[in-house]
Amino acid sequence: MSPAKPSSNIHATTLLAVLLLIGSAACGRTETRSAAVTTNAPGGTSTAPSANSAASRDEALVRVVHGIPNGPAMDLYAGDLMLFDAVGFKTVSNYRAVDGKRYTFALRPAGMTNADPLSSNSEGLEDGNYYTVFALPGDDRNARLRIVRDKLDRPAEGKAKLRVVHGGEGGGTIDVHAPGLVEPIVDNLAFQSVSEYADVAPIRGQVEVRIDGSATPVVALPNAQLEAGRFYTMVFVGSSKGSPALEAFIIEDILSPPQTAR
Repeated sequence: MSPAKPSSNIHATTLLAVLLLIGSAACGRTETRSAAVTTNAPGGTSTAPSANSAASRDEALVRVVHGIPNGPAMDLYAGDLMLFDAVGFKTVSNYRAVDGKRYTFALRPAGMTNADPLSSNSEGLEDGNYYTVFALPGDDRNARLRIVRDKLDRPAEGKAKLRVVHGGEGGGTIDVHAPGLVEPIVDNLAFQSVSEYADVAPIRGQVEVRIDGSATPVVALPNAQLEAGRFYTMVFVGSSKGSPALEAFIIEDILSPPQTAR
């Protein structure tokens, strides 16, 4: 019966390895959720409370990004509560704490409390999570609200995380390319879509937005810098046939203090 012992040892070793992996993942999640979030955007820098802090108060954290070219300044409502007022094109608001529950979000021209919404969307918000409401161009000159969770889970070791928002009118389906890479880092992204975060190697150099299948960029960010351990949202906005022209800007979210992957 002695041959049974090695098998038992193998099972014990496997179980220990699994428990260590689970413990390591849980540790990573705990560290991530205990960190405040600092955001660098074209309009400035802001800091939001940690996920654990928000969860302890039964709150979620919400911000808005206005990506509608030639659109007026807008107010964003959650039910009857005005969350943000007079938000202008390309503005990235600070995160705001709200009760974690389901809301009907509505976008109205600034100051027009009783106006019919330009767009509305319903979303359930969970305590301790971050969300971004993207106001994007709709069809026939309307607006469209996209509400997405900002999944600030630790990137893979030595990587950054990047997602792309397609609000470029007339831009078709797009790919995003980085220097030194043959394959796009985000591909076949449709108008009004928000990609998932992708782990990417740190980038220092030109990042290009191309119409799907084309080798010629429609927009280029010549000095993009994406650092390991950080989260980036690239927002593609403007119009291919009018003004303002197509362009892109980057929102950087940093866990404070920064979390370094092990």
